[in-house]
Amino acid sequence: MSRTQFTTAAATAARLATAVAAGIIATSIPAIANQDCAKDVAAAFEKQRTGVGYQVVTRQPGPQGEIVNTFLFVAPDKMHNTVVVPGQPAPLETIAIGRWAWANQGGGFQELYPQFAQSVTSDVAATLGQPAKVGQSFTCAGKVTRDGAEFVAYMTTASLADPSKPAGPDNPMLARTVLVDAVTGLPAFNLVGEPASAGSSSTAPLMASTYSYPANPKIEAPDAVPASRR
Repeated sequence: MSRTQFTTAAATAARLATAVAAGIIATSIPAIANQDCAKDVAAAFEKQRTGVGYQVVTRQPGPQGEIVNTFLFVAPDKMHNTVVVPGQPAPLETIAIGRWAWANQGGGFQELYPQFAQSVTSDVAATLGQPAKVGQSFTCAGKVTRDGAEFVAYMTTASLADPSKPAGPDNPMLARTVLVDAVTGLPAFNLVGEPASAGSSSTAPLMASTYSYPANPKIEAPDAVPASRR
């Protein structure tokens, strides 16, 4: 993998970290009209940010199959990202710790040059070091049950994927739903897709993120070729 490819892939992966909050298909849960609960959603993500660490797995359909993007964050400044893309010979891994970052696509980890590492580590610092912001209005949608567990649901109003274009098969209405664990108060699911009618299993989400919270998350610096020796 060339230095340029390392730089582009690692920087892209890190920027996805700040946008990893995507959503689930908006099922027709009875909403509380005209109540903006964005502060509750922000509070859940802030609780996540200020914990010891968390993992998020984001799945998104691609032209050749499902793209799986896994992030592990460990406070105060560590990230391990693995991106699996169909058709690629190996996953792309990126590790960031403090001011340093490394990347690997099957040939072993290589340390990124400082100017390239900065584009990765600055995004990690923003994700773990700045208060959570949701940037959208959410409707309180009450409690729902998923996979046998109880969650508090929050939904955005559906809107066109590209508001500048007319609605159609290639430009559907999309909504975002965040499910917060009713016991822990932590985000559990964050998915985006076409709104579905009650009881419908219509289309799969365009992006689905699932959060988990390891008890003792760890990220260590890899054995790597230093940038100064390349």
